[in-house]
Amino acid sequence: MAEDKTIKEIKNYKFRELNVYSSTEWLADNKKKYRQVFNSQNCTYIYAELAFYNKLFDEKAWNVNVQLKCYDASKRKKICNLEFNKKVSKQDNIVYIREGWGNKKEGSFWKKGTYYWEAWIEDEKIASKYFYVDDYGDEWDNLSNNKLELQAMKLYEGSFEDVKENERKYLKVFSTDHTRYVYAELKFSNKDLTHNWNLEIFLKFYNHARELKGQVTKLVKIKSNEDKINVSAGWGSNIKGSWRKGYYTAELVIMDKLIAVTPFEVDFDEIEGASPIQIFSGDKAMLLQPDFKIEQSYDEVLEKFESLIGLQTIKKQISDHSRYIKYLQLRKERGLKEEDDINIHSVFTGNPGTGKTTVAKMMGAIYKKMGLLTKGHVHEVDRSDLVGEYIGQTAPKVKTAISKARGGVLFIDEAYALARSNDDSKDFGREAIEILVKEMSNGQG
Repeated sequence: MAEDKTIKEIKNYKFRELNVYSSTEWLADNKKKYRQVFNSQNCTYIYAELAFYNKLFDEKAWNVNVQLKCYDASKRKKICNLEFNKKVSKQDNIVYIREGWGNKKEGSFWKKGTYYWEAWIEDEKIASKYFYVDDYGDEWDNLSNNKLELQAMKLYEGSFEDVKENERKYLKVFSTDHTRYVYAELKFSNKDLTHNWNLEIFLKFYNHARELKGQVTKLVKIKSNEDKINVSAGWGSNIKGSWRKGYYTAELVIMDKLIAVTPFEVDFDEIEGASPIQIFSGDKAMLLQPDFKIEQSYDEVLEKFESLIGLQTIKKQISDHSRYIKYLQLRKERGLKEEDDINIHSVFTGNPGTGKTTVAKMMGAIYKKMGLLTKGHVHEVDRSDLVGEYIGQTAPKVKTAISKARGGVLFIDEAYALARSNDDSKDFGREAIEILVKEMSNGQG
């Protein structure tokens, strides 16, 4: 077989990203106000920004041929083909190429529709980016216009995969130990029921020093028959502990306008509830108190527990156990003495994914409604949170976990891992177990 002597062409660049924007205002770190949805009423030029890494950085300058092409996707029509040569300086690590198309008169060129930019380098297509032009009206400075109206903004914690709406627990204080992503649940009323349109949401999180913690962008396609719009978006990490103790704000931006701000706190223990929402309209602001029922009755908590899929045996056991505890409480109220205190310590066993953690967390709410707990929160730990590596580390870690769970539930995930080998003198799991058993027997509760 003949040897393949084809030599792969070595490129002087590596593609970074392709963005779209309309405002020429300069922002920090050489950025622009990147968007995908624009208002046809006030749009002039729409720009494409091509960014790529310079592989010859600090070595030598070189020339590059670039084409930025724009198309009307609905009409399959080319709008422009902008071609130019650029000399890349050896001092530029990242190269930005920006060019746009339109007319300086507002609303005269870009009409409602779907468009996209293509970026070509040396006659090779390397990226494309869609954007949308909609009719938002002459003035877009608040949510009470002819498009939509914000009705609620509540926060909750979850993983990267988000949380189903019926399983969300709304918080005004998040736990620094257990918070992964902070999500905002946004509820809008759609006031434009005659057209399909696009809604681009920017959700930004700031700390108390007004430093940007993170942001997320979400593009939602609205149908003309949808009178209610529910959107959830969040930022964070699946690694717990990325949110430090302090005060934060979640801020909603649409079409370059600040729409709403809601504050929240990160502390040791989470607290259910919803914070007031500050809504902006032009140069005015109003405070919207959340329509949120923080306290639930005992029957409502049990109803939520009964709504879980499956787990029929567990449901019956917990229902029977709850009625028995209420019976003991009634006896106590009538002056009848019991030989032993009410014991509500529990062990949940089962295969992975069978709902052990979900049920354990709901027990905190149930016991609180029964008056057995003052807070009802759940402090979740595992072996690494309780067992130290060296002598003298384990007891403080266990006592700290107990202190954080005081008034609620201390949930130990995979508790069997605390006890390993009887012969391992360097394993301090048994020390943790002894402290926990002592607390369970005669602790403060």
